[in-house]
Amino acid sequence: MIKFFRKIRQNLLMENKTGKYFKYAIGEIVLVVIGILIALQINTWNQNRQLRLSELETLSEIQVALKQDVTVLSTNLNSLETKILQSRELILHIENKLPYAKKLDRLFMNVYYNRGYRTFNNSGFELLKERGFDIILNTELRKRITKHYTTDLSDINGILIRLEQISLIRAEDVYNNFKVYNNSEGSGVMKAYDYEQLINDPKILGPFYQFELLNLHYERVLKGFKEKTEEVLNMVNTELAERKK
Repeated sequence: MIKFFRKIRQNLLMENKTGKYFKYAIGEIVLVVIGILIALQINTWNQNRQLRLSELETLSEIQVALKQDVTVLSTNLNSLETKILQSRELILHIENKLPYAKKLDRLFMNVYYNRGYRTFNNSGFELLKERGFDIILNTELRKRITKHYTTDLSDINGILIRLEQISLIRAEDVYNNFKVYNNSEGSGVMKAYDYEQLINDPKILGPFYQFELLNLHYERVLKGFKEKTEEVLNMVNTELAERKK
């Protein structure tokens, strides 16, 4: 193609057609510029296409993570609700000075130990940080996702850490009055060394009152966080549905 254009220019010069030569040269320059602009436009289009594919991939990762978190939150809330009911059952049994029952050993253990809550998935958000927050075009969605992982999730994890710390702080009070062991079924239980002393000394039961209040507070906060998580998930679902049309 280049040889073809060069031959045309040479013929024009040889025929002493200078005016036509300059017009042709200008036209050739215009064609080259147009070709460059088209190439740049195609390159820009390809780059934008890759960015949008990366955006959809990132949002899909966040969608999967949020769905997992909703499931985990539902499981945690069910566990908390059970723990709160067990706290009430335990405290009412002691306050009413009812006779010792073997079920109390399991209730003491279930109310005291807090475990299995911090299992949130932030892999999608880590991918977003790696690729850059601006990859998400929807400004409101980008803000909500960022707030969810940097503020809301941080608050929840902070509560969980405090819950664990309080369990450790009260450990001495608990272990001074209870024996911890595995029963015949292989499950961990806590048995009062002296049940008669327990029902007549409110201070021994003090930690369990505190755990009940903490669990009630955590349940309320966790429900709020689950609602926020579902809101962000719905926004991601809507964005992905719109973009894939």
